[in-house]
Amino acid sequence: MPTVMNRLLDDLNEAQREAVTTTEGPLLIIAGAGSGKTRVLTRRLAHILYERLAEPYQILAVTFTNKAAGEMQERVAALLGGHLEQLSVSTFHSFCARLLRREAGELGYDTGFNIFDDMDSVSLVKSCIAELGINVNQFVPKAQRRKISNAKNRMISAENYASSASGYFEETTARIYQRYEERLRECNAMDFDDLLFNTVVLLRSNQAVGDRYRNRFRYVMVDEYQDTNHVQYLMLKHIVGAHNNICVVGDEDQSIYGWRGADIRNILEFEKDYPGAKIIKLEQNYRSTRMILGAASAMIANNQARKGKTLHSTGNVGEPVMLVLTDNAESEAMRVAEFIDQERSHTPLNEMAVLYRTNAQSRPFEEQFRRLNLPYQIVGGIAFYQRKEIKDLLAYMKLIANPRDDVSFMRIVNYPRRGIGERTTSLISEVARRESRSCFQTVCDAARYPELSRAAAKLRPLADLITNFQEKQQEMSVDLLVEELVEELKLITVLLEEDETVGRTRVENIEAFIEGAAAFARANGTVTLTEYLESISLYTDLDDYKETEDKITLLTIHAAKGLEYDTVFIVGLEEGLFPLQRAIEDPMELEEERRLFYVGATRARKRLYLLTARSRFRFGEVTSIPSRFIKEIPEQYLESVHYRTRQFPKSITTTSPGGSRYRAGKRRLPTGAGDSADDLTVPEGVHYEWDNDHAGLQPGRIVEHPTFGRGKIIGADGFGESLRLEIMFSGIGLKKIMAKYARLKVVG
Repeated sequence: MPTVMNRLLDDLNEAQREAVTTTEGPLLIIAGAGSGKTRVLTRRLAHILYERLAEPYQILAVTFTNKAAGEMQERVAALLGGHLEQLSVSTFHSFCARLLRREAGELGYDTGFNIFDDMDSVSLVKSCIAELGINVNQFVPKAQRRKISNAKNRMISAENYASSASGYFEETTARIYQRYEERLRECNAMDFDDLLFNTVVLLRSNQAVGDRYRNRFRYVMVDEYQDTNHVQYLMLKHIVGAHNNICVVGDEDQSIYGWRGADIRNILEFEKDYPGAKIIKLEQNYRSTRMILGAASAMIANNQARKGKTLHSTGNVGEPVMLVLTDNAESEAMRVAEFIDQERSHTPLNEMAVLYRTNAQSRPFEEQFRRLNLPYQIVGGIAFYQRKEIKDLLAYMKLIANPRDDVSFMRIVNYPRRGIGERTTSLISEVARRESRSCFQTVCDAARYPELSRAAAKLRPLADLITNFQEKQQEMSVDLLVEELVEELKLITVLLEEDETVGRTRVENIEAFIEGAAAFARANGTVTLTEYLESISLYTDLDDYKETEDKITLLTIHAAKGLEYDTVFIVGLEEGLFPLQRAIEDPMELEEERRLFYVGATRARKRLYLLTARSRFRFGEVTSIPSRFIKEIPEQYLESVHYRTRQFPKSITTTSPGGSRYRAGKRRLPTGAGDSADDLTVPEGVHYEWDNDHAGLQPGRIVEHPTFGRGKIIGADGFGESLRLEIMFSGIGLKKIMAKYARLKVVG
């Protein structure tokens, strides 16, 4: 019978084993795509516990999703043969929320503070803008909320923001930020960014609290380190004790969250932040075929901001990456649907995924899948807890748990309808501000205030309901409390009366919510309403993703991070869409777009399809140019497929610097186990073009235009009717023109 130590180490490769057994001092594990980083993290954690280097409560392991945290905890328990209650495996936000619950008093908060999601935060910002008498059209609440969020992620407080603000717009944003922070405290609430921001403030400003956590955690482990932002970086710096036992795992080639503050420098400069750090590279890929890995590795090598690694696959050579060229978005979706219909005989639907750059691209695929009766699921649509009926119910629960929550109060004060109009709600808010009370407290004593005396009778039932359930929450389980609240509000009847058709779906959502509360109670035993609300506030879309359902998955590449499928379709590969237009002129953003493509490509185990359309209607534009990322893939990894709905070129060819032409098709890779993607190269400067359209229109050729005269082609992009040329004309200068309309004549 294998021992625990055998289970921990025997099936690991040399680099993985070294990463698991290196326990002391700072450690950076560069984990290439599909290299088994989750296994390494889990085994390392189990190894530390098995060797009794630390007790469970002395280890902090941080992941980026609740789902990943739960899976890691389960795997460690299975390896060691028991449940580890005191082991801290969680997301950054979950860990910080628990810490702040314990230490809330140090920051002037009650322990029962609510956590505002983005929708709640925008509502509060909108309220602040109105209170300050600022033009809401000039200072849009969502935009102001983003600015505040960005400031918090850079650890810029409202006071610091105000002191450095210059000009009318920054100074006005500073006023909104300051008022927003005041209102958060009045509501006894923190927004999502505050969980990290306030934790850092507490750890670095309160020596006693900081030392308590630095002394507690002997080992700190962080997954997906390439996606950490500045405030997360600071939190780790302030929680790692003198032992300096921090292990971070990540891959700079998969850093794709710069748009929300992630700083790739955190992983690139780890050795500077933690002198003496050891670096271990996991370069054995266990996921993708060698064709897929070779294509992805060659493409990502074009990035400059990377440490570099040589990935090699243990898998088969596999099929070439299929480059599918279509007419438009509709034919692209039609072609994907046909491929899936063909593949479903040997590949389960839940092993196929369509990845796109933006959520808006899902529409034609949904239409085609419905037409062919192909079941599908969308990851990243309207999240369950953001649906109106669920948000309304949650607002009641939040107000019961925290009567100072004015945002929740305003959401439900007249829902279900109680005959309370906007004039009354404005008066409630005005009186509450004047009396320095919460809106709910004001309503409880409405008869005392002349402005509210006429509405007091209408407001009394709401005050009594909330007060009644505040008492019940002490003695009832969360699921029974929710069930009774729904019954008390007659919510099922209200939803069906509003719209019987839509109402039935909403009722099903309410029932699912109650079942979810019951499941939470069964899994966690006796929990408070505050604890349950906290778990919901930290919920993400991917936590609800069901891999077992036999459905095709439609999702953005960002949402696909951490997932894998037998067959992957990456669609919309055109300049301006992928990469996005704004990234084309910014080298750093362009590199992130390339990393995003790399992440998408390496989700595929067996088959990878890349689709591009020759025309796509976006913002009034209908012509498209194929993505540069396609051109960065050496032709030996590609096989082209042409899907014609009108007229399409017969094949794709490549032209090497020497001028030789050869058709792209299947090329076998070397079959030696030690061969890597980097062993297979093609000449630099490979240029893709159509072999039967605009023959001879290549960079370096001299052409004649009927209006501009003679010029030299210095650049070419696209194919067929979408071929775009950059031509330097004598006496005129550089012109960018579509070859289709140019009537060019090759003269040299």
